[in-house]
Parts: sequence; structure tokens; C-alpha cells
Amino acid sequence: MQGRSGPPSAPAPAPITASGVREAAPLPRDPAAALLAAMPGEGFGAALLAHVRQAAEIADLGAFLVTDLSAPDPVLSLWSGRMSDYWFNRNARRIASHEALRREFVERIRQAPPGALALERWAPPPDDPRAPIYARDGAEERVSVASRLGRGGVVSFYLRGAQAGPLTEAEMTRLRAALPLVHELIVARLRMVGVAGATAATLRERGAPPFAALSAREAEACDHAVRGLSVAGTASAMQVSENSVRTFRKRAWAKLGVASAAELTARVLSARG
Repeated sequence: MQGRSGPPSAPAPAPITASGVREAAPLPRDPAAALLAAMPGEGFGAALLAHVRQAAEIADLGAFLVTDLSAPDPVLSLWSGRMSDYWFNRNARRIASHEALRREFVERIRQAPPGALALERWAPPPDDPRAPIYARDGAEERVSVASRLGRGGVVSFYLRGAQAGPLTEAEMTRLRAALPLVHELIVARLRMVGVAGATAATLRERGAPPFAALSAREAEACDHAVRGLSVAGTASAMQVSENSVRTFRKRAWAKLGVASAAELTARVLSARG
């Protein structure tokens, strides 16, 4: 009878290919899979920060690598946020040059049991050497996660902006749930790109082809690209112009036969193997 609606129509079946097998619909990508997909690229830090910001308002994130706890020399290996590349690198150099702060990195990593993580929430007291840095950069407090990595370890940190005020307990609960995945992905990226192992620079020093053909600066530019640094970030780290970075990359990629940071990462991994 007219006017009566029929049963809801079923979705159209997927088309059948020539082989008789239905084509699968695209699989949805959950947040963890999206972060994994972003891991090799230059936008990895931004993707991590966007993920963390779903749990709490965090202004900046970064990670320090300590390759050897017996001779700590913390290296800023990843960062993203409102702070410029210049200030991130300047702050990192100031922190890493302070003996007491280097020892603190070691202690935080040693607090992490093997196979587990250590989480710390902290705000600088007035007499702490980092207090002026926090005040200048408008940072309220820091949450950090530490873990072991070989003879050293990794400390990732998440800065709360002063305008947002102290983290609430609800935000801390959400961060405690989100940060283990974020930290483990940072460690996985460090393993993948060779920061804790072979890099373009070390492969060049070993005379491994085709890396032996690189100049020292070209190899350094490659390693920054593999770590996900932008041209601007690489220029800040190398203290050269962005045009110089583009020249280093162009020459290096031509010598290595690659056309992108992702291909460069694959070449480094292949050489490691």
C-alpha cells in the first residue's frame, strides 16, 4: 500500500573483482595505528602532541636520549609545540650542560625498572636552574616519563603552559593512561631511525657505501631529517641557513639515491641490517 515505508535498505555489497573476490572496504585506523603511520615522517612530533592534547592541554613535548648512564650526555631528540626550534634547542643545550641536571636525567632513568616506566610530575622551585627558563617560556609544570634503553635511557617530557594553570587530577588521570603509548612510540622511533645505533654519520665514518660519499655536514643533515626535523629545525640545530640545509639534503639524497626522508630512513635501516 502506498505511503507505508518498507524495511531499511541494506548497504550495497562491495564490488566483485575479476577474480571473484569482493574488494574489502577501507579499514578504520585507530589512534595508535595513526601514530604508528606517522612515526617515520617529519610530522611525528606534531601527531604525538595532538594525541596528548586529547588528554590534557599540553603546550610542548620533547624527549632526551641518554646513550650511556655512566657518562651522561643528554641529547634532545624530538620536540613539538608552541616553542620555536631555536628556543627548544637553546634550552636543551643549557640543560644538558648543567652537571646537576645531567645527574638528574640519570636518576630518573634509573628509577624506571627494566621493562617499566617511571612517571613524574614536577614544577621548578625558585632556586632551580630551570626556573628562569620556565618563567621566560610561560611554562607552569612538567610531566615526564622515563625508561631504560640499552646502557642508557629516554626521558620524554610534557610541558603545561602557565596560562592553563596547574594540571587537574582528572587531566593527570587521562595523561597516565595516554603517556605510556606516547613514550613507547618515541623509544620505538629512536630505535627505528638509528639514534641509539647506526646513523648516516656513523655509517659514513665506517665507510659504508653509499654513505661514505657524504660530507660530514651532509650526513648531519640526513640524520636530522631522519629524526623528523623540519628544514627550519635542522637549520637551527646545525646553525646554518635554511637554504644551506636544502643544499645539504639535495646533495646527500642524490648521492644516496633517495627522494624523501622516508626513503632515507629505509636506506639507513637497510645499512644497519
